Amino acid sequence: MIHNPTHTNTLLEQNQPLSQSLLWKLQRNFFHQQGIQAWNTGTVPHYITSNPFIANAYAKVAFGFLRDWHNTLNLNQPVYILELGAGSGRLAYHFLKKFLSFFTHSTLNHIPVTYILSDFTEQNLNYWHSHPFLQPFIQQGILDIARFDAQQDQSLQLYYSRETLSPTTLKNPLIILANYFFDCLPQDIFTLSNNQLYATLINLTSYSKPNYNNPNLIKNLHVTYHDKPITPNYYQDANFNQILQYYQQHLTNTTVLFPKIALHCIRNLRNLSRGKMLFLSGDKGYSQESDLYNRSKPNMTFHGNCFSMMVNYHAIGQYFLNQGGYALHTTHHHSSLNISAFLFGHPPTNYIETRQAYQEYIEKLSPDDFFSLKKAIEKNYENLTLQQLIAYMRLSGWDANIFLGCYSVLMSRVASASEVLKQELYSVIKNVWDTYYPIGEKQNLPYHLGMLLMKMKYYAEAANYLQQSIQIHGLDANTIYQIGICYQHLQNQDAADYCMAKAFVLDPTVRKKL
Repeated sequence: MIHNPTHTNTLLEQNQPLSQSLLWKLQRNFFHQQGIQAWNTGTVPHYITSNPFIANAYAKVAFGFLRDWHNTLNLNQPVYILELGAGSGRLAYHFLKKFLSFFTHSTLNHIPVTYILSDFTEQNLNYWHSHPFLQPFIQQGILDIARFDAQQDQSLQLYYSRETLSPTTLKNPLIILANYFFDCLPQDIFTLSNNQLYATLINLTSYSKPNYNNPNLIKNLHVTYHDKPITPNYYQDANFNQILQYYQQHLTNTTVLFPKIALHCIRNLRNLSRGKMLFLSGDKGYSQESDLYNRSKPNMTFHGNCFSMMVNYHAIGQYFLNQGGYALHTTHHHSSLNISAFLFGHPPTNYIETRQAYQEYIEKLSPDDFFSLKKAIEKNYENLTLQQLIAYMRLSGWDANIFLGCYSVLMSRVASASEVLKQELYSVIKNVWDTYYPIGEKQNLPYHLGMLLMKMKYYAEAANYLQQSIQIHGLDANTIYQIGICYQHLQNQDAADYCMAKAFVLDPTVRKKL
């Protein structure tokens, strides 16, 4: 999308509030059409918000919230953890793995907990229903699925339990997770200059007659801005206007994004939870008032045929604070991901456990800091010893992405490794696999795990992982041939001959390619 084009052709919108622009309809169409492909092709970024490290941090904060409320809970109903815009489901999988690893051994393990995967598009819901890695959680009743449109819905219908969650049926405080979610919801823009508040409206144009069914249309649209003087009494919701009034009094010569639909969503969820909730959210955005100083007109960041914008977490924090809630922000500036926690309700502990968990796992052991270090370390894998690489993967929470990144270095190190280190590396392999959640990406984790085990001469274990590769990625001549080699080493010549014959049928040149 081009801002301030030198010439225009077809005017699509004039002086329109950004939140009401057709841009958001095109955005929704993209996610409807793409489904899981938005994530498994890498079109929509998601690693930083869906890795095991951040999932563990969120699990610890959620556990702190449970500890704050546990004496007042209704044990006849689960405490629900609702993820908004859950996309691929990867964060949910990592969260449940990390959360259950300590929750089941805690003094709170009698509390029923159910995680809800939610999104507005049926394509994503169908993907979760059919994902084999989610089935154990569904069968245990600790995972459910719901269609939830954060722009308008005020209740949820759970698919498996058949429960309807509404203000009259929800008995316990609600935990809400929203990663890379608000940046894709409709926002408004306001400009402040010389104590005057302006609604920054958009003009949207196209060089040619638009075809609204063309997925590439969004890239050919152009935006210009028009500032219209207004008073802070701009919205029907007085709480929204209170934030605008604050900005008019405290900011000047700047432009701010206003998370209109995010606040609508929060308002609905507050009603749903009857004023008792944790809202934990990670996104690119601003949390401190000073972050809003001297801002120019906002840009949109494109990911294929969708876009995202910065999130004004300061405004969201003001919304909570103005109504007696709490806002937790990190004291340091983030590099890539802002993670804030917002709270309504007044447990007996005054949220001491939630605050402490946020301080420990978001502030000190920051997922944003971890991501910054990852970007630096992955450029230097060659300089790390095998023991250091093992330590790094342990620290990451057994991150498959990190394992794949240092795979070639592991292969070069393992041949000379001691038996003790090989045993440690085998433990790493098992934990990485146990943590892994496939979404159809091209990278073939079980194949690489199997090849590393072959290099370690763990042939039986290698054959098992190579079989997993075939299950997930399909039958492949090279993979079945490698399984045959494993059987040769295991003195099972009949199985080896069968695998190699099958490999040659699939690709007569397979041996030459190895």
